[in-house]
Amino acid sequence: MTTGQPLWGPAALHAGLLAAGYTPQQTTTPVGEFVVFEYTIEAGPRAGTTVQIGLQAMQDFPVTPPGGPQVSPRLGHPHGAVHPSPLGGEWEYWSRPATNWAADRSVRGYLRHLRTLFAQLAPGGTS
Repeated sequence: MTTGQPLWGPAALHAGLLAAGYTPQQTTTPVGEFVVFEYTIEAGPRAGTTVQIGLQAMQDFPVTPPGGPQVSPRLGHPHGAVHPSPLGGEWEYWSRPATNWAADRSVRGYLRHLRTLFAQLAPGGTS
């Protein structure tokens, strides 16, 4: 790849997470590529809790955002729409698309989305 050429797809998601201070790892499942990283919840009743986040790396990222996050351990979400994850039994998929993606198509924009989602969690066990 030539220097200065914009990154797309999984490489762009990976690079954006590195730039934001995370240590992402790429993994492939039968349904696509994911970028997985450790995330410490910043707001809400679970602030300070560390979880793993998996984001499906779309081939045209940043045009198309990752879908809702894959979360491990399973925490539940008070607004429902929590499903099994292709990343395994310790994971769950939150069907929560990034609502403001058109205004900010960046990894930092998606991280703001995550902060909002985690701030909505109930304290204690699974929701």
